Formats: sequence, structure tokens, C-alpha cells
Amino acid sequence: MPELPEVEVTRRRIGPLLVGRRIDSVRTTGDSYVFITPPDVLRRDLARRRVKGLVRRGKYLVAELDEGSRLL
Repeated sequence: MPELPEVEVTRRRIGPLLVGRRIDSVRTTGDSYVFITPPDVLRRDLARRRVKGLVRRGKYLVAELDEGSRLL
């Protein structure tokens, strides 16, 4: 598990690369208990979304998407 400062450094470095860009396609593993949303729904709903922001919540990075949803 990364430490909090490492997560913030990562956010600052990848934020400019992600914010404003569009998700063209999504690749996932098969169904798993880890996914709250089934992989086929993720692939369908995330494609063509634009990343509006990237924030840190504790040790997690959260991508804020154009239609108001978030990707952890």
C-alpha cells in the first residue's frame, strides 16, 4: 500500500496527462467479487467519457468524469 505522500505525488504527475482526455475503450478482467459494477457495464459506461478532474481521497485517486460519475 503506498503512503499518502506517494499518492499525492502520483496525482500531481498523472493529473495533467489525464484531465481533459477522453476514455476511448476499457479493458477489464472477467467478473470478480472485486468489482462493484460488473465489467461489461464498466466497459460500456466508461467508453467515451471525459476526465474532468483527478482528486485524492486518503490513499485513493478518484477520476471525476464528465457526466458526474467517479472512477476510483
